[in-house]
Amino acid sequence: MKVKLGKVIQLNPREQISKGKVAKKIAMDNLEPYTREVSGYDLDIYKGGTKFRNKDTLLARITPCLENGKTAYVNILDDNEVAFGSTEYFVLRAKKELIDPLYLYYLSISRKFRTVAIKSMTGTSGRQRVQKDSILNYEFDLPQMEEQKRIAKMIGCLDDKKVLNDKINDNLSKLQQLNLSQLINRKLYKIVKIGDLEIIVSDHVANGSFKSLKDNVSYFDNPNYALFIRNIDFKKDLDGNKKYIDKKSYNYLKKSHLFGGEVVISNVADVGSVHRVPFIKKPMVVGNNQIFIKSKHFSMTDYLYVYFQSFWGQSSISSITSGSAQQKFNKTDFRSLEIPIPSEKWIQSNISPYVTLQDKIFNENQSLKQIKATLLNHCF
Repeated sequence: MKVKLGKVIQLNPREQISKGKVAKKIAMDNLEPYTREVSGYDLDIYKGGTKFRNKDTLLARITPCLENGKTAYVNILDDNEVAFGSTEYFVLRAKKELIDPLYLYYLSISRKFRTVAIKSMTGTSGRQRVQKDSILNYEFDLPQMEEQKRIAKMIGCLDDKKVLNDKINDNLSKLQQLNLSQLINRKLYKIVKIGDLEIIVSDHVANGSFKSLKDNVSYFDNPNYALFIRNIDFKKDLDGNKKYIDKKSYNYLKKSHLFGGEVVISNVADVGSVHRVPFIKKPMVVGNNQIFIKSKHFSMTDYLYVYFQSFWGQSSISSITSGSAQQKFNKTDFRSLEIPIPSEKWIQSNISPYVTLQDKIFNENQSLKQIKATLLNHCF
């Protein structure tokens, strides 16, 4: 049955929160790209904003948040609780006798719906917003309620599995840090300069060199191009990144090539931000203002990843960071850092198994994402 979305939902339904009342606030930063779950909330005094309840869909209506996939299904509130958030949300509430709330969420992240919403954006550059009428007038085939629930459950199982995987990953990170803490407290290590370890510490691209490459950054998936990874991209989905550079630029940046498994640390801006490059089967190159570390012994790379995420590792980076207008550190000072290094046997027992399992979970999540995309395309 063909229907317009406005016939089966309430858009920005009216809710009440008294001014000055403390309530849960779900900010735009609490919406992760292409993720069903809301990552968290703050308790804040209500002064204004969009209001919503459980089973509502939050759709970012401003650029670039919508293009980045910031759409979430609210399921972290108590019964009958009203929360608030950004005025840059559209709240989509299902008329439950007509459309299943979870089915509505999956409809809102389908490629067809997103294409229509994005094309409707108007406004000045950088402040473009989705038009309300494009949402209300969006026409689609609405199956019977039983079929809606079947589709929502089928796709929802994939998201449920990802939620479980993410919790396991968080627990693995906590175990890594607990083991590292025991290592430090028991002094089961020797102090070694980073420069004396058998590792590669990369040269990063200088700002001037990077600017000269900007014209060569493309958004087309081409087998002759390499993924261009900036620090901010690690906070998104690397495998879904669509920034590529051509072969000539890739060869020019040969000291910054990534192949998987490297530890990448930002040395400017978000100083000390630590990431690990997953094993993606595409050529990759790291952007400017980052260094990467890699050892021929994967276990040492695993240890350095866990160490620089820790309180001790972050303190080490802080000790060489300087600058008033812009905080940064240089590679020479980084190589001079003295850090605790345990035995290879200790790393292989207490760190590497957890990192290896996290890699397996990452790969499983990638497979879940691909299956979900296929189902969304088929069902919507």
